[in-house]
Amino acid sequence: MTPWRLLVPLAFVALAQSASSAHAQRRPRREAVLPRAGAGRQLPESQPGAAGANRAQLERRFQQMLYQATRRRVGLSDAQMNQLVPINRRFEQQRRQLQREERQTRLSLRDAMRDSAQADQGRISGYMDRLVQLQRQRADLLEQEQKDLAQFMTPLQRARYTALQEQVRRRMEQLVRQNRANVDTSGVRPPEP
Repeated sequence: MTPWRLLVPLAFVALAQSASSAHAQRRPRREAVLPRAGAGRQLPESQPGAAGANRAQLERRFQQMLYQATRRRVGLSDAQMNQLVPINRRFEQQRRQLQREERQTRLSLRDAMRDSAQADQGRISGYMDRLVQLQRQRADLLEQEQKDLAQFMTPLQRARYTALQEQVRRRMEQLVRQNRANVDTSGVRPPEP
């Protein structure tokens, strides 16, 4: 599992790159509004508790950057942002839970399939059924989120917001994969969080 010390800076990079690339696509770049891609990568750990304080500070900075990028790119008012924050928090928690369940189910399915001579067909079938259920839950979650967002966003704003979410998620996943590959090639295992 990727430790938070690596994930939070990666989140900064993902947000900075996704925000700047989308901004560049819409209009020429006038000024740099987000920190450079490498900002925040070094986390001093010279004092006990410094890592926890740094994590909280990085998370706050990331949330502020994400808030501003969302407000600007989606075109939301302060009132709309105030409505978006709790909805986003609720749905993001549910999305993470579904991702964890899906990952665990896939790992269990992989383990069940390893011994093809003694494969437990019933277990494999159960895992496959569970994966289908999780995909339905993901679709239901997306539908409910869109209904909630439609109460205060225009269709164009919802489309922009959904695209921004997906872009940040994809970039985060890419950075996590790259980080894992770098750790694997260096022979050093990341510490567990």
